[in-house]
Amino acid sequence: IIMIAVDKKLIPKLEFDKVIVLNPSAYDIDSNYLEAFLIEKAQEAGMKLAAQPESLKIPKNIYQACSKAAAEFLPSLEAFGFKFAKKKAFSAKAQHRWKKAISDIEFHIKHEGTSGTVIWQKSTEMRLLAGAKILPDDAAPKRADGTFGLAAKFTFALREENKDKFDPKTWTTTEDIILRSVNEVGHFLYFAGTNSWLEMFDDEGRSIHELTVVN
Repeated sequence: IIMIAVDKKLIPKLEFDKVIVLNPSAYDIDSNYLEAFLIEKAQEAGMKLAAQPESLKIPKNIYQACSKAAAEFLPSLEAFGFKFAKKKAFSAKAQHRWKKAISDIEFHIKHEGTSGTVIWQKSTEMRLLAGAKILPDDAAPKRADGTFGLAAKFTFALREENKDKFDPKTWTTTEDIILRSVNEVGHFLYFAGTNSWLEMFDDEGRSIHELTVVN
């Protein structure tokens, strides 16, 4: 979960992995403008924010000052896992191929409060290791009319198949679960909604897309 806020009192009582406090006075920049600048950069990088204020137009000279300041402190934030670089896009037609060389690599996922580790052990087998955190059923996305869409229904079906392997009180898996694809892993954990090939990374920071895409 990521939230960018000027006033620490605005931060809700949620469980965060990391909390970083920046002091904009060191750069002689109004904190509201720096906040708006960082929100813009986070969104450009594909981050989903827990909350954000109303849009604020940043004057050109202040935008340049924010950009200069960010060039100094953003590299430090990357050490804590906050990468504001834009995600590399790739064709929706990209194809991926399983190979034995990756069959024992653990890929880690952290997305919208969920987390887990998967191993692509066979061409049609993705092993989600026990201890994964999944989004609760009541967080399932709905259509404008309040009904569940295809993504939610597919997720519910996957969870029904594996209902004995996770705890519905803590929404934590209690056993390893075999799913058939990266797509199924994304649905099972967080109802899809993002490109899961870009959400799974090994211990060296390489995405599963990077290691398996067919050039």
